[in-house]
Amino acid sequence: MQSESMKNTHEKNSNKPIVEIYKVMNISSAHQLNLPYESKCNRYHGHNWKVEVWVKGHLNENGMVMDFNHVKKEVMKLDHVNINDYVIPPTAETISVYLAQRLLEVSDDNVLAVRVRVSETPSSYAEYIQSKN
Repeated sequence: MQSESMKNTHEKNSNKPIVEIYKVMNISSAHQLNLPYESKCNRYHGHNWKVEVWVKGHLNENGMVMDFNHVKKEVMKLDHVNINDYVIPPTAETISVYLAQRLLEVSDDNVLAVRVRVSETPSSYAEYIQSKN
């Protein structure tokens, strides 16, 4: 059963269009994996990560799904840091989950879902999609 606040949010947004926004950013960060097999990734090293974010939702009172600057603010917290301080294990997969969850946490009620793609090389990426419940 839906809570009263969820019903009110649904009713408030039901007539508003659903829009998806997209933002791409680049961050430079280091990490170190602790894999149970021999891998160069077990050494401390860095990447120039490409982070792509899609946010889907109803337009808010400002005509936005989510302010692009708010998206950037969350992603850039991982720029020029040791990602091991934020995510363990610090893989492209877990970074995409972490960022999607952070973006949902700071989003307003109009946001329905977030998708994050994290590329550690031009040919290797992980993508995670999470909907608000």
